Amino acid sequence: MRIHRAGLGMVTAVGVACLATFWSRTAQAQVKLEYKFPEGKKLTYKTDSKIHQILTIMGMEIPTDVEETVLSSRTFGKKRADSTLPVEEKVESLRTEMTLPGGINLNYDSKKPDAKIDNPQLAFLGDVFKLASEIGYTVVLDAQSKVKAIEGTEKLLEKADKLDEMGKEAIRSRLESDKLKTQFEQEHHNLPDVLARPGEPWERTETIDTGGQTFIFHKKYEYAGTEKKGDKTLDKITSKVLDVKYNQDPNSKSPLKVSKSDLKVESSDGTLLFDREEGRVVESRGKTRIKGSMTFAAGGQELPGQLDLNMQTNVQLQPESK
Repeated sequence: MRIHRAGLGMVTAVGVACLATFWSRTAQAQVKLEYKFPEGKKLTYKTDSKIHQILTIMGMEIPTDVEETVLSSRTFGKKRADSTLPVEEKVESLRTEMTLPGGINLNYDSKKPDAKIDNPQLAFLGDVFKLASEIGYTVVLDAQSKVKAIEGTEKLLEKADKLDEMGKEAIRSRLESDKLKTQFEQEHHNLPDVLARPGEPWERTETIDTGGQTFIFHKKYEYAGTEKKGDKTLDKITSKVLDVKYNQDPNSKSPLKVSKSDLKVESSDGTLLFDREEGRVVESRGKTRIKGSMTFAAGGQELPGQLDLNMQTNVQLQPESK
């Protein structure tokens, strides 16, 4: 009997030890990921993006290539008396290169703001790029770190209203408070609502506004453990676009109106590296290819078309200034 009890005690002890080990490993695999907004901190990000688009209308291919580099900063201020936190968003510099049909090449560098675009039909883009390089406003967060208000866009909107119709359409909507609010919330809503566990995905809907037209992405995210980068161990999140929808502003000044669209995600992959300790993104990369049919309305006629769109982005947190 004593042997039996001793054996039972040993089995119980081993069982408890195994359970404790299993629980420890499970607990370690569960992590809490959340953004932090430290007062007085300034983050600077460099965003490189590439777009290669082939729009085919009635059998005629119209290729467009865009490469853009944006240096932007996010500065967390001091909490105000009402417990709100001001976050200053600012574009520090902008460089854009565009290749358009007909062998047209356009270049803009905010470090050379007086450079002009020679093509008279596209000269408005110079004003659009210049205004885009001057963007600066304040996001006001409430005590729960939710966007309460957007401040400081009045002068930007005034400048946008002075542009010609094509220029105004290209940028004005992106400067409106509701769009800026959505943009900030979207950037900070890609983490899971619960503890992150390897193999357990979560989904989000995200919108890209390109001025008069929007792409609405349904994305799936998944926690993929950790990855070493320099002297930091970062949390790795993978993503892919599951489906996409296209919308065009019905008041768009474009001579081509999109009456129908049936776009599919041909391929997609993305990776985000997150600093759990600091509560911020360190790196974000993504590639998406979209293909499908679009029907255009022009001059009372419907024109069948096809879209082949490749988008690539690479966002890197820059070293802090010393």
